[in-house]
Amino acid sequence: MSLGPHVSIVYHLPGETLSRNVSITGDGSILGSNDARILGLEVRGNGNVRRVNVTPTQPVKIDEVQATMHVALDDADAIYLNGYNSWTDSVERPVYDRTWGLTRAPQRVVRKYVLDASGDYRFVDEDARKGHQHGFGYGYLRQGEEVLLFGSLDEDTGFTVIREDVDEQALKFVKEPPRRTIAKGERRCLLALAVFGGRLEDVVDQWLALAHIQARPARPMVGYTSWYRHYGNIDAWKLFEDLCGENQMLQGFDLYGIDPVFQIDDGYAKVGDWLEYDRARFPEGPAALARQAHEMGMVAGLWLAPFICERESRLFVEHPDWIMRDHAGELVTTGSQWSGAVALDVRNTEVRSYVTEVLRTVTQDWGFDLLKLDFLYAACLEPHDGLNRGELMADALDLLREAVGEDVRLLLCGVPLMSAFGRCEYCRVGPDVGLDWDDKPHMRLLHRERISTKWSLANARARAHLDGRAFRCDPDVLFLREDGVSFGPQERAEMLETDASCGGVLFTSDNMGEWTAAQIDTFHDVIARFKAHNES
Repeated sequence: MSLGPHVSIVYHLPGETLSRNVSITGDGSILGSNDARILGLEVRGNGNVRRVNVTPTQPVKIDEVQATMHVALDDADAIYLNGYNSWTDSVERPVYDRTWGLTRAPQRVVRKYVLDASGDYRFVDEDARKGHQHGFGYGYLRQGEEVLLFGSLDEDTGFTVIREDVDEQALKFVKEPPRRTIAKGERRCLLALAVFGGRLEDVVDQWLALAHIQARPARPMVGYTSWYRHYGNIDAWKLFEDLCGENQMLQGFDLYGIDPVFQIDDGYAKVGDWLEYDRARFPEGPAALARQAHEMGMVAGLWLAPFICERESRLFVEHPDWIMRDHAGELVTTGSQWSGAVALDVRNTEVRSYVTEVLRTVTQDWGFDLLKLDFLYAACLEPHDGLNRGELMADALDLLREAVGEDVRLLLCGVPLMSAFGRCEYCRVGPDVGLDWDDKPHMRLLHRERISTKWSLANARARAHLDGRAFRCDPDVLFLREDGVSFGPQERAEMLETDASCGGVLFTSDNMGEWTAAQIDTFHDVIARFKAHNES
């Protein structure tokens, strides 16, 4: 099958205001020969692939790169467009559906709760018309049991927004251009797209192989994380009780090939001041719990958000030059959590040294061998230092791996999803679950990254084709406890089935030591299904 998109490149020469344009037709012909010579344009493809490279004969600034592929959208049963963030709702939808962003949320609410940070709202124009949905990096059209997958082969050089246009019966790929001027003689890939038709799992394999993306080796994990039991109200005594409950429970399970995990989530320190833990609540520090988990044969996990800090942290007060600012000089906000969260400038050498120090301390000195790293999108909210968003995100994630080395497992969360491909052992693939099914009615009018058990599980199923291919998928936690959790029997069954069959991470936030005999039997069944999935 021939990809055959029409590609348009808009550029200008430094010092000039006049924009220039060169086009590549579906058969590979170039319109604008002089501009093609200036750009040193090279078009490559083998039927399923279209690559556009430039090696300019003089410095050039690329303003826009867009490809348009005409396809019979009306013939498709459904369309899937991958959402920007790991939290963004990403499911198959009817072609004539629409995706609601923040268009229905009052602006005062958006500003107060900083709802526009975790998604793409600050840099992608929303189009709420039916048949004009958008996504990032890749997607597919489904017709019966077959799909037509289309995907970027290089998101590290810039993100790719994919827009559906039913009026034109077309898909439009808008590639983030280089932020800086391309020097004379510098070779740069401006666009790399692939299209494959067939069974979903088969075409995903073909696409990722062509993109040179391979999942890191990662054993499946079963265990406990503290967040949905205690949220931020944790201390050493509560967590040790939960650790003992988990240890007691898992003694009766055959976990051959699966690693048991005890993970400490948010609440042990102010966000940003990671090494200054609360000594009243953790007199021996988090390291003591890591040691106790290891003594019980478990992997010890710790949560951090390395690219942000809260306003009440010492870091915020003592290092104002570490905080990211936008073009107007305003702080780049990332959310309303804690005392208000802001982004760090991850290109700042002192910030990079601090992040490295924190990660090496908690792994090498404290002993944690699994890190859940959250709110990572903060690193690419504001293009700067000559890098666009895709480049910033790739650079920031590579910094994390360099800091911890190859032996520490990374579970990434709140991250532009394709940037995480091949860079972590595990990745969240949906928004946070809640203690109810789909939150309050007014909350459903908010952004696409909202807390929702219903949407978290839908995302886990829709992104299950990535499990073991890009990373091991984390569908978030399951609950067996009754106290404080308001699910019906059918909803509980859906949660257990999805978590057991759609990923490589099976966590709970229950105190396992308080489970009833019936709940223990249920968990035995879930573990059996989880093992079967991970052995297949």
